Amino acid sequence: MKTTAALLLTLALPTAGLCSGTVRHGINMTIYPDSGSFRAEDTVTLPAAAAQFEFSLHAGMSPVSPDGYALKKIPAGGGTGGSAINGEEGGAPMERFRISLPPGVSSFRLSYGGEISHGLREQAQEYARSFSGTNGIISSSGCYLPAASGFYPRPGGETVSYSLKVSLPAGWRSVAGGERTSHDPDGDASVSVWTENNPQDDITLVCGRFTEYSMKKDGVTWQAFLREPDPGLARKYMETAASYSAMYSDMIGPYPYAKFALVENFWETGYGMPSFTLLGPKVIRLPFILNSSYPHEVLHNWWGNGVFVDYASGNWCEGLTAYLADHLIAERNGRGTEYRRTALQKYADYVRDGKDFPLTEFRSRHSSASEAVGYGKALMMYHMLRLKLRDGKFLAGLREFYSSNVFTRASFTHLLEAFEKTDGADLGRFFSQWTELSGAPELRLSGTSSRRSGKKWRLNLRLGQARHGESYELDIPVRVTLNDGTAASETVRLDSTDASFSFDYSAEPLAVEIDPYFDVFRKVSPGETPASLSRILGASKPLILLPRDAGDGWKTLAAAWDKDPANRPEIREQRAGGPGARPAWLLASSEKESGTRAFLRSLRPYGLGGSGDSLKLGGDEFPLDSHTFVLAGVGGTPSALILSRAEENLPRLAAKLPHYGKYSWLVFDREMNAVKTGAWRPAGSPLVKVLKKGAEPAPAPAPRAPLGEPAPLFSPSLMKKTAEALSGLKGGRGPGSPGLAEAASLIGSEFGQIGLKPFEGGDFFLRENAGARRLVNIAGLVRGATLPDETVIVAAHYDHLAPADGNTFPGANDNASGVAMLLELARHYAASPPERSVLFIAFDGEEDGRLGSKAFVKTLGEKRLAQLNAVVNLDTVGKMTKDGVFVLGASSSDKWPHILRGASFVTGLPHKLVKEDLDSSDQVSFVEAGVPAIQLFGGPDPDYHKPTDTPDKLDYRAMARAAELVRETADYLAGPAPFITRPSGTPAAAASAGTRKVSTGLVPDFAYQGEGVRASDITAGSPLAAAGVKPGEVIKSVGGKPVGGLRDYSTAISAFKPGDTAVFAVEKDGVSREVKIEFSER
Repeated sequence: MKTTAALLLTLALPTAGLCSGTVRHGINMTIYPDSGSFRAEDTVTLPAAAAQFEFSLHAGMSPVSPDGYALKKIPAGGGTGGSAINGEEGGAPMERFRISLPPGVSSFRLSYGGEISHGLREQAQEYARSFSGTNGIISSSGCYLPAASGFYPRPGGETVSYSLKVSLPAGWRSVAGGERTSHDPDGDASVSVWTENNPQDDITLVCGRFTEYSMKKDGVTWQAFLREPDPGLARKYMETAASYSAMYSDMIGPYPYAKFALVENFWETGYGMPSFTLLGPKVIRLPFILNSSYPHEVLHNWWGNGVFVDYASGNWCEGLTAYLADHLIAERNGRGTEYRRTALQKYADYVRDGKDFPLTEFRSRHSSASEAVGYGKALMMYHMLRLKLRDGKFLAGLREFYSSNVFTRASFTHLLEAFEKTDGADLGRFFSQWTELSGAPELRLSGTSSRRSGKKWRLNLRLGQARHGESYELDIPVRVTLNDGTAASETVRLDSTDASFSFDYSAEPLAVEIDPYFDVFRKVSPGETPASLSRILGASKPLILLPRDAGDGWKTLAAAWDKDPANRPEIREQRAGGPGARPAWLLASSEKESGTRAFLRSLRPYGLGGSGDSLKLGGDEFPLDSHTFVLAGVGGTPSALILSRAEENLPRLAAKLPHYGKYSWLVFDREMNAVKTGAWRPAGSPLVKVLKKGAEPAPAPAPRAPLGEPAPLFSPSLMKKTAEALSGLKGGRGPGSPGLAEAASLIGSEFGQIGLKPFEGGDFFLRENAGARRLVNIAGLVRGATLPDETVIVAAHYDHLAPADGNTFPGANDNASGVAMLLELARHYAASPPERSVLFIAFDGEEDGRLGSKAFVKTLGEKRLAQLNAVVNLDTVGKMTKDGVFVLGASSSDKWPHILRGASFVTGLPHKLVKEDLDSSDQVSFVEAGVPAIQLFGGPDPDYHKPTDTPDKLDYRAMARAAELVRETADYLAGPAPFITRPSGTPAAAASAGTRKVSTGLVPDFAYQGEGVRASDITAGSPLAAAGVKPGEVIKSVGGKPVGGLRDYSTAISAFKPGDTAVFAVEKDGVSREVKIEFSER
């Protein structure tokens, strides 16, 4: 069994006369939850006949031999079941027995039973690692029986297979590893049989009053056992498990079990067992778990529960699982560098004072230091191995390791053999230095210079490494910024204390960066990483300074640190003196105290702003009265400030802080819900050298592609098919054109095939007149299961521009992409209707001022508008930036930020709220009618309204991910929750870009939250490009008129015509300048 921090060590006692191999158990047990007891009979089949068999059981089980064989209690040799869940020392009280068998006998029966009822107790070893666990429990709340509880006869180190028949009271269900081969939940008892014929490390059994859900996909049964009915939650977990399993099957090898189940525990856990995971009731409802911790548990079925760990030689599987799950997800979201930097920072912050050890000595996670080594160092080793071998050979090595060792115990040596077999290279030194040595190298950069030599430039640099003992053999990435706008990437081999390297370039080197993306396991310097809370969380014997006259809330918060007897803090009031050079937490209820004022001043150069009654962090202002702030100090001594005026709620904060160690600052609301997190600016890396004054390292390249992608829930190929069909219509989809009519017919036909119902009349087409213009909106309905009269709308316009100047406009991103996504969502909801009805509408006339959506809103009338919860409009969603999805119109309900935050957590896809509401698309027609409505779009597109907006440029996998975010949003809106709040008013939106007659070439940064309009890009050959305006500069005024945001900018330039000139005030990094531009025709 694998857990988030578990190691089950079997009793290493002699098993005289027993052949090595797999022991078969045929267990028939009845559980009595109310009395905390059970009765069982186990038919034990040995791999070969034996004279005797020794085994352990939980104390008090009183085993007997129904066959009449001699059974004797013998010394237990320690009396407990070894290390238990979460690395807890000891385990359940155990007794040891020996049964004597007649010659030739290899199978016998044992009858036994009794109480197993060990209550939950906190396994606190330090503040940053605290949890609850039990050695085994049967209770009226549920049962949890790991192998270490001794609920079945355990011999020694042998693997097991089993058939486990469990009888429970009516209304109860059991879950164990393997396949459920029989199930009868009705009648006076609930009886199930769980069978696993492949060798296993152990057996774990859980039970409870579960509501069961299941689905079949890819030959596997996906299940969810929940303590309260929740079909939506169950579906998400089953779909996510199937999606990630498909990915890992492609990467590693076939999923090794017949089922995978999510099981809701009755206390907070994060355990992974063969073919199921046991998660706590709060954990499974955290929205981010689905795309963070949950894939980690799924992957353990390959590593740890598929290929077992030979713990005596070191636990290789936790680091590998973290790399292929947690790191892969971060890399998929463009945050791989950040994830590795955090792993290295944790090592530097936590692994101190003799807490280091080699990977061959790692058994389980029991502290932040052991996690930083066993997970962090190990995953960095696998990352370096991947870079060394390249992705193809790395994955081939994993497949070889898996296929050769599935259902057997394996070690680092087996990993080495697998990778050497697939690569053909000698990897002995690589594995030995990273698994057998403790510590980490520290890199030094010196002697960096460049000089011209003929037509070339020569770059010289000197690299060194510092460590105790022999030097590592390191492959170190080097990135060189050149003055021709490019960056060269090199890799150097450093296998001594120091070495010199030279490179020749045709352009002048401007800057050098050593390991800029944290690809090498090493001890990072403080200047490379933002000061983080992990520094103080990992500090030795910190001082905790309470506010003057601190109340119970502050004292309870401070007491949460007092967990580790070997690292107890000193807690005292501030008036007893400052911390001096000691690591310290400063707790404060007022920003006006002298120590607090000084602490806040020290952070201003690193990103802290605000004045008076608020602090400004990450571009947002947070009032002091309604927020709690946790701020890491930036000095050489670890420190942090907790500033709060909500003392009564501070105990809630105590349990949360250890989970935020990678951040520099945290903001919580009065209820201690996290509002925002972030990092200070790093002081500056000693591994970066700027060679020419004023130069900067080149921007980072596109993130490295992940090793795999989970199977999408929505079909990229079907979305591509739709986008190509709509974009390829002859003559385009201009107003009243044959192409537009053909597009309407195509969409209506798809609605019918999907199974939607007409919204009104006998077909899907809603025909409207707008002056002389004949409009056709297309509407199809999925009727709600329980609230059919209440509706949510998902919309996308399907019209585009008419031909002009001999050009046809395909309109792939605008907005064939939105229609393609809308059809995929319609397929999903037609197959699984939610509580409320969902109306899918493809609007006509959007390009001519939202004519179609205005007409539709007008025909709805007040009654139907009142029954409409909200609208999600999809427009220009075919290309995504690193910021994910942009959202317009979020001010139409104060619930939108919370709904979208949850959707991003679940899907792992980020979103950005655009601070101003623009008259951008059809959602505005609903907001004007008092209905909350948003638009999702992918961000600025240089092909917008151009003949180059073609379907080959769309990112269909990114569209599939965005569809998941829309689904999460629509699931909430179409669920049983109350209607979200309506717009408080309908302020005039900024003028549509379509009404402007001039162009400047600005591609705005919709994620920018400050004053002005920041350029994310400038179109080549445009007026702003000719004036020398660069990406990243902020436009502050146009023609003397201040620009506060996109609304002001749009209004300002709409006053000009082609050929007019105006002065633009622009700013970057506090430096302002003015440029004069001549407007061109739009």
